[in-house]
Amino acid sequence: MGSIDFTGQVAVVTGAGGALGTAFCPELARRGAAIVANDLGGDPTGTGSSTGYADAVVEEVKALGARAIANYDTVATAAGGQAIIDAALSAFGRVDIVISNAGNQRNAPFGTLTEDDIEAVYAVHAKGAFHICQPAYRAMVNQGYGRLVLVSSQSGIFGNPIRANYGSAKT
Repeated sequence: MGSIDFTGQVAVVTGAGGALGTAFCPELARRGAAIVANDLGGDPTGTGSSTGYADAVVEEVKALGARAIANYDTVATAAGGQAIIDAALSAFGRVDIVISNAGNQRNAPFGTLTEDDIEAVYAVHAKGAFHICQPAYRAMVNQGYGRLVLVSSQSGIFGNPIRANYGSAKT
């Protein structure tokens, strides 16, 4: 079987600066895709920011000889999701692949989760999937092609006593 080739395609990866995101970007680049590495650079709870995470991924991808840009917008708002897709369209003229991978965690036992703990996680995982995928979908329909990949978690399947907010959002 031949290898999968993404030459000429553009991949947007949210949460590109950590764990799975840092694996997706160079692999897509090795297969020919241009990369939009999106990451806020905050801590695991979603607070703080740094351009360093996305920038490091872009440098790694460019070292492979691929095209890449960093993006630091949030998926937690519709405006942020649109800005990420607009960055891809501005830099590369199209969007072929979106990997909705951005994530955060606010861990606490179920009975003690606050409204902020629930909303912060849902804003990124559940709403964020809509915020990034809707503008991408519109671009993909216009160009006649595209793929959306949403990353889940075992917590969404098996549950976790301190991650009810995260597990339900990932389901």
